[in-house]
Amino acid sequence: MRLKLELKLVEGTTLPCNYMYELSSCLYKILNEGNPEFTSWLHDSGFCKGKKTFKLFTFSNLYIPRFQIEGDRLRILAHAIRLIVSFYPIEAIDAFVIGLFRNRRIEIGDRKSRVMFEISTLERMPEPEFVSRMSFKTLSPLFLEEQFSDSRRTVHLQPEDPKFAALLHLNLQEKYRAFYGQEPESSWPETRLHLLSVPKAKIIALKAGTLQETRVKGYMFRFELEGQPELLRLGYDGGFGRLNSQGFGCVEVMVLC
Repeated sequence: MRLKLELKLVEGTTLPCNYMYELSSCLYKILNEGNPEFTSWLHDSGFCKGKKTFKLFTFSNLYIPRFQIEGDRLRILAHAIRLIVSFYPIEAIDAFVIGLFRNRRIEIGDRKSRVMFEISTLERMPEPEFVSRMSFKTLSPLFLEEQFSDSRRTVHLQPEDPKFAALLHLNLQEKYRAFYGQEPESSWPETRLHLLSVPKAKIIALKAGTLQETRVKGYMFRFELEGQPELLRLGYDGGFGRLNSQGFGCVEVMVLC
């Protein structure tokens, strides 16, 4: 399920440049108002496979038509902005999630600056047809990291790295196992990645200005995937790569002429 929200500026004009963590917290707060048990599960458990947990929920960067960067702040110069929120389909939650977002106000920001928005328009977007070869454009940075079992060292991979496509495929498989509680079909092909643009790195600071601050390097780019439609659907609805519920890996389908 994918929702497009049009947000009308009500109060304030300045956000932190690194607003993804604050936006994620805001969305969790909205969900918690409707069903605390569901949100507790979404935040603390999600779909589990072994030690790994997947929320299968993601959202885009804020689309701000006009803005100005002032140090670590982002000043909004437009009257309205847009946000995409996407969940991997769970029929039981569709109606109540849509109701939570309709005709309400949301506040995003940190201790230094905050902005109040009103959700003026909510649109449930149609689901695309999922086939074995599809093209996508990132709406928020796509993040993958290589973890080394013999140490705590990790490497944030760039899409040109051959390991990137392999880990993208493994991540989709793990999400499938967690959601459906079964193994992907052995006949399913490995997901193949073809870059359609030069990836642009974007470093996001989560919990900026705190002792828990973490810097994550994701990438914005256009790409084509060849693979099993069920896995491509998982990535589209729930997010590709890691940290999806913190606003990474949200994409839109590209229609190539």
